[in-house]
Amino acid sequence: MKNLLKLGVITVFSSVMSLQAAEFESNVALSNDYVWRGMSQTSEEPAISGGFDIAGDSGLYFGTWASNVEFGDGAALELDWYAGYASELENGFSYDIGYLAYTYPGEDSLDFEEIYLGLGYSYFGYTFSSGQDGAPDNSEISVALGDTGLGFTYGDYDDYGEYTLISYDLPVSIAGLSVSLAFSDFDAEADGADEDTFLITFSM
Repeated sequence: MKNLLKLGVITVFSSVMSLQAAEFESNVALSNDYVWRGMSQTSEEPAISGGFDIAGDSGLYFGTWASNVEFGDGAALELDWYAGYASELENGFSYDIGYLAYTYPGEDSLDFEEIYLGLGYSYFGYTFSSGQDGAPDNSEISVALGDTGLGFTYGDYDDYGEYTLISYDLPVSIAGLSVSLAFSDFDAEADGADEDTFLITFSM
């Protein structure tokens, strides 16, 4: 599986120069906590994040995203880099394959990489992230309840635990900002490391 994913990513990158008619999108968000795969990355303190994406009509895309973090070590920033290829077939089936690097300036020992494959149909999605060079794999299933703004995500992160996220995107904006509410539950493989968190995020 990992070799097939690597081959797909190499194929994508070899044609990256064909990216034409590219569209640029940016985002910024403020949340009471940065929770990733069920685990707080800011010691349950507020987080500000943002990034940008460049995508072409061919389906190729690349981008970067950053957030403050707090692990009690030298890392204060997470800086991610990613690139991939995404498309949707005429029958509504979609797929997304790409490469993602997590970097932590000031604490390089935390850096790791993943190759991911995402599949989707209608309101259902599945993503498998293959950790590279010994990093753990992650499997994630997501369901969007129609156009209600409600969503459900379940994930299994090898060596760490299982997580559940229930989210709701409010149908109104506040001062031009989108607002989402969520509840995150993490069941760790190690005893005594479970986390339950309520999240509120303002984004644009």
